[in-house]
Amino acid sequence: MRFASLSFFSILAVLFLFSCSGEKESETVPAIETPISATASGIYGQVCAACHGEKGEGKEELHTPSIAGLPAWYVEEQIRKFRSGARGFHPEDLPGQQMRAISLILTELQISEAAKAVTTMPPGITEPPPADFDLETARYRYANECMECHRYNGKGEVVFHSAQLISLNQNYLLRQLRNFRAGRRGATEGDLYGAKMVENMKQLTDDEIEMFVHYIGALAHGDDPRGAREK
Repeated sequence: MRFASLSFFSILAVLFLFSCSGEKESETVPAIETPISATASGIYGQVCAACHGEKGEGKEELHTPSIAGLPAWYVEEQIRKFRSGARGFHPEDLPGQQMRAISLILTELQISEAAKAVTTMPPGITEPPPADFDLETARYRYANECMECHRYNGKGEVVFHSAQLISLNQNYLLRQLRNFRAGRRGATEGDLYGAKMVENMKQLTDDEIEMFVHYIGALAHGDDPRGAREK
C-alpha cells in the first residue's frame, strides 16, 4: 500500500492496534485528537507533526519529545531502531510502541525526508535546573560519567552514536533514562550503544537520574563541565 493513500484515521488505526497489543501499560497516552498539520510541509507535516508539533516542539500530553534541531543521522537511526524492534518493543513503553507503529509505514526515502526536515527546525533548549540545584556535584558527575560520549556541550557525537541532549524536554529525558534503567530501552540483542546506556543507568537512583536531567538543563543554558573532568 502506498503511503500517500494513508489517511490520518488509517494512522490512528495502526496506533490503536499496537497500543492494544501486549500487556497492561505502565502509563497512559491520550488519544491523538490533533488533525494532521496543514502548514508543516512534506512527510513531516503529514505524519510527524500531529504528535511532535509543527515546529518539532513535542507535546507533553502525548509524551512526545521536542525533536527540532536533532541531527539527521540520529533521527534516522532512531526511526530504524523503532522499525527493527530495537525500540518500542517493551509492553510498558506505550509511547515507544506508538512510535514503532508509525515507523513501520514509512519508506527509507520518507525517513530521510523527515529527518532532514527536523534538522531545519530551530531547536528549543532543555529547561534550566531549579535555583537550589547542586550544580557542582552534578557537573562533576556529568564530566566523568557522561561527557566522553555526549560531549562537553551535550550535543552528542556520531562516532559514539550518542544523542544530542540539550534540546530534549526534561520529562522525556527522565522517562528515557528510567526506561534504560528498567530495560524498556536498549535491552535488545545487538543494540551495543543502548546496552551501554542500560549498564550506566541500572545503578542509579531516582534522585541521581533527576540530577543528571537537571544538569542537562544547565548544559543547555551554558554550563561547561570540562574543568571538572578527572585527569
